[in-house]
Amino acid sequence: MNRLLLPGLRVKRWILLTLIGLFFIAVFFVLTFGDELLLLSNIVEIQLAKIFNLEPGAITIKLIVEIILFIAGIAFIVIGVRRTGSFLVDTLLPEKRGKIAHFLYKSSQLNKAPNIVALGGGTGLYSLLSGLKKYTNNIAAIVTMSDMGSRTNTSTGRLRSDFGMLPPGDIRQCLVALSDSGPMMSDVLQYRFKEGSGLKGHAFGNILLTVLTKVTGSFDKAVAAAHHILAIRGKVIPVTLDQVHLCARLENGKVIKREHNVEESKHKYNSEIKELFLEPHAHASKDAIQAIKEADLIILGPGSLYTSIIPNLLAEGIPEAIRASKAKKLYICNVMTQPGETDGYTASDHVEKIVRYLGDNVLDGVLVNTAKAPEQLYTRYKKEGARRVKFDEHDLKRFNVSVITTDLITMKDLLRHDPEKLARAVLRLCE
Repeated sequence: MNRLLLPGLRVKRWILLTLIGLFFIAVFFVLTFGDELLLLSNIVEIQLAKIFNLEPGAITIKLIVEIILFIAGIAFIVIGVRRTGSFLVDTLLPEKRGKIAHFLYKSSQLNKAPNIVALGGGTGLYSLLSGLKKYTNNIAAIVTMSDMGSRTNTSTGRLRSDFGMLPPGDIRQCLVALSDSGPMMSDVLQYRFKEGSGLKGHAFGNILLTVLTKVTGSFDKAVAAAHHILAIRGKVIPVTLDQVHLCARLENGKVIKREHNVEESKHKYNSEIKELFLEPHAHASKDAIQAIKEADLIILGPGSLYTSIIPNLLAEGIPEAIRASKAKKLYICNVMTQPGETDGYTASDHVEKIVRYLGDNVLDGVLVNTAKAPEQLYTRYKKEGARRVKFDEHDLKRFNVSVITTDLITMKDLLRHDPEKLARAVLRLCE
């Protein structure tokens, strides 16, 4: 602190000016509430009253001094504080020079924005959150907790097996999407080790959440700690804190367990999914229920129908809370079908499956992409077994929903939702 007073910094003058202003204000209050001025001041007052043809006592020395002190004090304080603040900003945060007022205004607007709750997981939820965080601070991402990874030797699966962890993968993705800590930190969290007998295959963000769980004593406390470390805008909430696995009963009667098996059910077992359930039974987390109660808009999707969206509806309390909420409820339909999971599904097929777990007449709207990507992209996806999700607006309306159609996709190398287009489409529903 003493170094701030060294010669040449040009800050002492503004600190001194602020102090003089405070002194003037103090004298103002002393005069206002103190004794009357001396007889000399009374004589001057009488003469001033005669000069300006005013009633005796209308102008007083005390009044004049008070006005001068008050005006000068306020002016000195404003100038001194402003110049001192500018000095500190220019010195400590040179990259923010001239931007503080803009940031404060933007923060105020973001805090006033709609309260949005999004349920899902995977890259679909990541895209949605990445776009929404530019427009609102009031975001709650409720994330599925049944992930085991596509193979048992993946980062998430290994951490669940080795440490008894709740699945960190989708939580990590959402933290990255909502983080304000910059692109370097995002790259660090998403970094996947390519060598090392113990580290190979692990994502650094998953390891961070594992360490935080051990340090704090619980997964929910670990996620809360990550909010502070990563400067998260909004909240990332596990849908349940119970250790569960996703299971499916197929049309042929076979019961399969683990998410990676559900993802490949049609190809692997040559049968459609009849019913999904969690094993063991799961209860929704209190934070998830509270977030739904406070929502202005509740969003399901985009994301894998059977492994990212519906699993959230299997936690006891979630469907009930959504049905009880007065918020608008929106489903964002996928752009492409998912091989082995939703082969041949139309938009209506997606909605029908969600309604089965959520209930009739709960959804208010369905958001569907109408834009077409370059044909070469579709050709590449067809080789992998994926097809464009088709929709019939008339057929969708049998679910008593509004159908919102617009351009939602990115025209880059992958056929996915564009975060910016998605966010703008969603926020129009809140107007």
